[in-house]
Amino acid sequence: MIGVLGGYGAVGATTALLLAGRGGSMRIGGRDGAAACTFVADALDGDGEAWEVDAFDPDRLARFCRGCRIVVNCAGPSYLLRDRVARAAFAAGADYVDAAGDAAALAATEATEATEGRTGVISAGMLPGLTGLLPRHLAGAAGAPVERLDVYTGGLDRLTPAAAGDFLLAGQEEQGASLAGWRGGGKVARALAPAHDVELPYFPGPVTAYPYLSAEAERVAAELGLAEARWYNVITGDRVLATASTATSAAEVARVAELELAGRTPYYVLLFQLTGAHGTSTLVVRTADSYALTAAVTAHAARAVLAGDVPAGLHHADAVLDPARVLADLEGVATAEITDAVAPIDLAAPAFEEGAL
Repeated sequence: MIGVLGGYGAVGATTALLLAGRGGSMRIGGRDGAAACTFVADALDGDGEAWEVDAFDPDRLARFCRGCRIVVNCAGPSYLLRDRVARAAFAAGADYVDAAGDAAALAATEATEATEGRTGVISAGMLPGLTGLLPRHLAGAAGAPVERLDVYTGGLDRLTPAAAGDFLLAGQEEQGASLAGWRGGGKVARALAPAHDVELPYFPGPVTAYPYLSAEAERVAAELGLAEARWYNVITGDRVLATASTATSAAEVARVAELELAGRTPYYVLLFQLTGAHGTSTLVVRTADSYALTAAVTAHAARAVLAGDVPAGLHHADAVLDPARVLADLEGVATAEITDAVAPIDLAAPAFEEGAL
């Protein structure tokens, strides 16, 4: 039994379809029982179970997880769910994959013995997930010491309520730090400044690049031994960013994102540029649907767990998945390429020099 929580949503529906027919039954759950029933009837041709379950109801969540070989969490927002679903899955004797998840949830769950004998993979989506996995892939392909990594992720896409909630709360210190960069082996607060109306390779038209050093970015920079790293969220149009600074609800942010998208073609770009002894290499992944891309990574992680390719314990996806296999699984959802033909990009404009008045 494969249980998918949030299995009829933007990420969950595609994840469920990718996992259907893997030799087991599907259990689709979420707060909207009618939507779960409709999805099972229409998308799965009735071949599955539909459950009405709220992740904040411990009893219903426990019943949903009971009997599952693996529970795949595609519900959100992750900053509210934290490790609730992981704990319930492990307590029910199931393995676990989370399309999102974060370092705080990982630490909370690792503090218990709930994971003993079970396998869990968190941050198994596009961001976080691919954004940690692909820098490792690029560093491996370089075949030489690496020094600096620049990452630009974003585009023009709708925001689901859950995604808008995570976007709105992204500035929590445990998740990451706005305007921070990585330098000299550690995080440097307010090291970078936003860049407005800039042209970036593979992005169609002027964008705003906003520095944001996530917990995932810090971990990857440390493990790759980078001297410097700069992560930017790229936004087409400033209205979403401006709204996020004053919004009181995720619905408000999602509504503005929908207005930005009206009449325009959605796109999302993940652009990684690595500099070192080998020179400068660039890896780019492009998609028209960031939610389908997230689902492809989540489904890949679930299949890897089911196949026994991931050891017992709780892991970040980028630390245990094979980048080449993941990229192969993205065909049809996204295009990817590695090239040495892109000139080095440098948006860095330090807001101040440390030690200077």
